[in-house]
Amino acid sequence: MKKQNVLSVIKLVLTILMVWVVFGCGYTFAPRGEHIDSRIQNVYVAPFGNRTALAEVENYMRTAFIDQIIQSNRFKTVSDIEQADAIISGNVLNISTAALSYRANLLAAEERMTVILEASFREKDTGKIIWSTKNIVGTVDYRLLDDTNPLPARKQALAKLAQDTAENAFNLMMADF
Repeated sequence: MKKQNVLSVIKLVLTILMVWVVFGCGYTFAPRGEHIDSRIQNVYVAPFGNRTALAEVENYMRTAFIDQIIQSNRFKTVSDIEQADAIISGNVLNISTAALSYRANLLAAEERMTVILEASFREKDTGKIIWSTKNIVGTVDYRLLDDTNPLPARKQALAKLAQDTAENAFNLMMADF
């Protein structure tokens, strides 16, 4: 009987220790905007500025941010600034492409597209900045088709780059990082 009690106590101690290790190790769920005032429900994504030579890159970025808001289930996106509680705005500062590999005929086979943008998230009524950064960098690598027209592959890469960069920026916003 005594041996059973000792085994039960050891099992209990080991169970408590295991629970403590798992939950006390420092891992937590990623923040999803707990620091943002709960009154902020409707977000307007302002048209982005474009300080690059590439036309319409700002539209890709704005659309990607709108998609992130929709996917977040934390906010609703609104198309009229008057309905908004907060505003996301930004500028595309730079976009560049560089060849990563070449074909035998010296045409690029793969490229890397890099974008740098600034973005901010602010309350509409008070103008208080909730989150802001001047240096969000995103990259995407992509293959070029065998033909000599790289535009279709670049457009597809730009759409992916915008989505990935907006997701990264949105996660930083929600984490208050």
